[in-house]
Amino acid sequence: MTSKIASLAILAALTCTFLSVSLLMIPFINKNQSLSQPSIKEISKLIDNGVKPENIILFGHSFGEAVASEVLKYFADKNIKLGGIIFTSTFSSFHNAIKHFPIPQAKILSVLPSCLLKKMLKVLNLDFDIANNIRGLQNENIPIVIINHERDNLIPYPAQLAKGLEDNQSLNRNLTKIVNLKSFEYDPHNGVLFSCELNKNLLDLIPNKTINR
Repeated sequence: MTSKIASLAILAALTCTFLSVSLLMIPFINKNQSLSQPSIKEISKLIDNGVKPENIILFGHSFGEAVASEVLKYFADKNIKLGGIIFTSTFSSFHNAIKHFPIPQAKILSVLPSCLLKKMLKVLNLDFDIANNIRGLQNENIPIVIINHERDNLIPYPAQLAKGLEDNQSLNRNLTKIVNLKSFEYDPHNGVLFSCELNKNLLDLIPNKTINR
């Protein structure tokens, strides 16, 4: 964890304390489980202990949002509607991201036939398709915020979730908000975490949850 990310985690914890909001950080790297299972288990415990699902907001960054989208879909499929989700600096699908990642390993994988790459990702439980998950949640009335940076050097614009959904006519624009940032030139990928847009959208979601819990 970089010092900047550590500082952000501390700031997030202090903000949540000030707003009387509980903050739960869940690592998704684990043995012999799908990446989403730790989060599903912890959120299920919260619900079993009396926390209203609509008061639970999911948030993750970069690859973490792929996991968060699977968690949101898991509960929606069980008719449990969570309170919302915020995506930052994430991709539309892992398959699409591999085609654009600026690293040698991704370049090698990107030359594989699309059908073969998708099958390989499925075997590895890495066949994340966030854009498709969001399309399937449009009738659930769940607030969704997507924040990407147009000049992200890790997840380039063609692979970004914001790009993958910007022309989608089926989106409920009253519930799905897409933000494209242009500041934080020194670190576009992680700079999103320090943006006013993230703070604003998080605070827009939190008051309703704290008032109604």
